[in-house]
Amino acid sequence: MNQRFVLILLFSFCLHVYSQNAQDSIFQGNSISEKLYTKCFENLNQGAIFFEKYPKFKRTDVCDLSHCMLLLSFPEKEVQTAGEDLLRGIATQLYREGNPVYMIDGMESYERAAKENKNLEDDDHLVYINYAECVSPFFLSRAAKIINEETLKLIKQHKKSF
Repeated sequence: MNQRFVLILLFSFCLHVYSQNAQDSIFQGNSISEKLYTKCFENLNQGAIFFEKYPKFKRTDVCDLSHCMLLLSFPEKEVQTAGEDLLRGIATQLYREGNPVYMIDGMESYERAAKENKNLEDDDHLVYINYAECVSPFFLSRAAKIINEETLKLIKQHKKSF
């Protein structure tokens, strides 16, 4: 029953995103934030045990920020923990590629992300990704916090090494 609810919620969310016009959604267009939000990392070490235990989740389906954030919506603690580990792994991979990401939400966050991403040579080369305009569910906010903390930790470690 819980999984059905989450699938219905996910489907509704996807329909809502699809129905928005292109300038209101990071899911349309070819912006750097869209590319990084949906970039698949099939080579992550994180979550291997989870994928063995829950074969209904396929590594190829749960390999990007957008899908891993949704794992935090499941009531099972194991699924949430796997999602957290995967989010940290993806944030680390993106940082190592030279694309550290910072998740933002709130009114006009799409415009803020677009503005900040015009110059990626400033503020530690952060790529801002908007994940919600107004209200976001708790699990998305929690996922964004995990990603942002991991990114900022890596930036801080890098600065200390110089």
